[in-house]
Amino acid sequence: MKKAILLSAILLTATTLVGQDSVFEKFGESAFYNCPGANAFSPSKAVNGPDTPEPYMVTRISGEIIFDGIPDEAVWQSIEALPMVTIVPAFGKEPGETSVIKIAYDDEYFYVSGILKYNDIRNLRAVGKKRDYGDRSSSWFGFILDTFNDRENAVAFMTNPNGTRSDGSIKNDCEDEDRDFNGSWNTFWDVKTAITDEGWTAEIRVPFSSLRFQVNNGKTQMGLLIVRWSPAIPELSTFPQTSPKLSSPYYRPSLSRVIEFEGLQATNPLYITPYVIGGLSQLYALNEAGSAYEMNSDFKYDAGGDVKYSITNNLTLDLTINTDFAQVEADDQKINLTRYSLYFPEKRVFFQEKSDVFDFSFLEGNNLFYSRRIGLHQGNAVRIYGGIRLTGRIGEWDMGFLNMQTEKFEENPSENFGVLRLKRSVLNQNSYVGGMVTSRLGMDGTYNLAYGLDGLFRLTGDEYLNLKLAQTFQNESDNNPFELSPTRLLLQWQRRSLVGLGYDFAYTYAGNTYYPRIGFERNLNFQGPVGKILYGWLPEGNTFLRYYRLALSGHNYWNTQSDQQETTNVTGTFYWEARKGFGGNVSAYWFAEDLSETLILGNYQAEVPPGHYSFLYFSSGYSTSRAKNLSGSISATAGWFYDGWRVSFYANPKLKVGTDFDLGLSYYLDYVDFPERDMRFTNHIVGFTGLMTLTTTTSLATFIQYNTAIKRVIGNVRFRYNPREGNDFYIVYDEGLNTDIHRLTPSLPFSSGRTILLKYTYTFKL
Repeated sequence: MKKAILLSAILLTATTLVGQDSVFEKFGESAFYNCPGANAFSPSKAVNGPDTPEPYMVTRISGEIIFDGIPDEAVWQSIEALPMVTIVPAFGKEPGETSVIKIAYDDEYFYVSGILKYNDIRNLRAVGKKRDYGDRSSSWFGFILDTFNDRENAVAFMTNPNGTRSDGSIKNDCEDEDRDFNGSWNTFWDVKTAITDEGWTAEIRVPFSSLRFQVNNGKTQMGLLIVRWSPAIPELSTFPQTSPKLSSPYYRPSLSRVIEFEGLQATNPLYITPYVIGGLSQLYALNEAGSAYEMNSDFKYDAGGDVKYSITNNLTLDLTINTDFAQVEADDQKINLTRYSLYFPEKRVFFQEKSDVFDFSFLEGNNLFYSRRIGLHQGNAVRIYGGIRLTGRIGEWDMGFLNMQTEKFEENPSENFGVLRLKRSVLNQNSYVGGMVTSRLGMDGTYNLAYGLDGLFRLTGDEYLNLKLAQTFQNESDNNPFELSPTRLLLQWQRRSLVGLGYDFAYTYAGNTYYPRIGFERNLNFQGPVGKILYGWLPEGNTFLRYYRLALSGHNYWNTQSDQQETTNVTGTFYWEARKGFGGNVSAYWFAEDLSETLILGNYQAEVPPGHYSFLYFSSGYSTSRAKNLSGSISATAGWFYDGWRVSFYANPKLKVGTDFDLGLSYYLDYVDFPERDMRFTNHIVGFTGLMTLTTTTSLATFIQYNTAIKRVIGNVRFRYNPREGNDFYIVYDEGLNTDIHRLTPSLPFSSGRTILLKYTYTFKL
């Protein structure tokens, strides 16, 4: 125990000397550009003070707007344009390209228009037409709207010159764009665009019935942040001016300008969305004699639906019956070279919507609620009979309630899942307190209950204090709330800045009986400090580099029950971005690992026996500009690994063919060798993605992946016809192919099974 405490103190002292990145920080681009700190620190949230401008009064219009994508009506001519300011290539400058952005509203809609000119029309990029297409090789224009003006959550609406509709929801002030921006959130809105000799124009209208907001004394305040992206230059500009200290500033509700409406009237629409599904499933299974595989065919016919009702203008009720996710794309396969559980993101739309309300996150993706626990069991889909969700705001409290019932699946009983989340602002708009309760009740009498209390407090400047406490209780456990064994704790102090000095120090604890069966934990039964520190620069003048930083991170974990040391890590990183849109990093990782049990690597391809290990390896990455038709990223890792060594490589080239075709390849290589134990393995994962979008209402997407660890090809093809929001027709085809059929006796079939499904949904608005 004393040794562990000493190592912790040494680590925390070391991490105050130089800068830092996340322990397992991957190399990659943010959505628009390599903005400082993607996947690293969050920005300083703006706090209203004496320099905060008065709310911008949105113009209420009474004249007619012909919704055709060309804002040339007299109504638009009378409205003042919003001033745009650049983030890229130089922060705080006047944009080189002219943007005439205006906003207005009437009884039914919030309108945003844009006249987006180019000094050279050849710099216009019109790529992609698919619903929710998000590749930043295209020109883009849109906005985020913080409808409750809570400076933390928002919804986003974006379009490109082809008039595609891309929307999403934002939580946690988008501290980590990979986790906090949910592109699967959809709502009802419209956009029209037109390409001109000077550039392109756009008109966006969002019905107030699609938004949740509060009315106080006849007035409604929201936060607005306008974004324009021109990749060929590259130039990224916003209204209002944001901050150079942060990652993804264009998605930050805390940096939005407060706008004000008068006389908004709440509407309570009722949406009923039934679906029907039919198809054929063919699976191969061993016959009774165990001598051969035989094909079993099963025809599927099913129906269900969802109901959405706005109880008030800021409280929404969702009901779902016989929930189905046939159209959801397959997960990316991964090879696990760590001692921790892998995290897979939620892709099912029902659980994506308003996911920000149910967030109760600890470090490294750990969360008290993880929706993939519902309707999935060991990778298999489990029927969801139905459920209810209530989200919105009651008085000063943001709230979310969810309850779902699932069917019995093999040895897993029918279960009920419940979540209740509450939180409210305190002290200032950048601080809150809250709580969460979760339950997982099996019809066989098993249960798992959890509660959590949390608070985030902005104390001064960029300094934040984050406190969290959670406990779990379950059958066959002592369940003593006055002990630490069922407890999860987090104490975190941050200086949120990516320019100059930034740091993040935390102490985390997970007791030996803490187990949230409706949550996610990468590791169980551990405690220890985590340290992060960085120093970043934004060079002035016409320099090659736009941004660069030095960083250092580390953690020191030991077992809470045995006091045995488990893992110590220190990582140093140099990260850089060029003004032309490309960038890279170089990192060094040192680990000290104590294994009390055998560690299984890959798909049971190798193992590491118990013992003490220390090793050092290096990695580097490079990403090209997204403005070209051919773009991509590569990364490589090499060095010592436990009592052996490893080499890993990743490449992800992408090709745009005209405006209608996207092609992508991905390649993962992992080679691990333990020469003294004569144990080694090589694994390859090769993936192909294809997207064809001839119109904004139809798309054909293909996902194929081959994994040598399981010797199988997995393919998924999805056709979608989406003439309007809430009206969808899908054709989905899945198949798995075995590449080494003679590795088992009897020989495997070439095809492990295939499924073809047709699904149709239609939304009625009452």
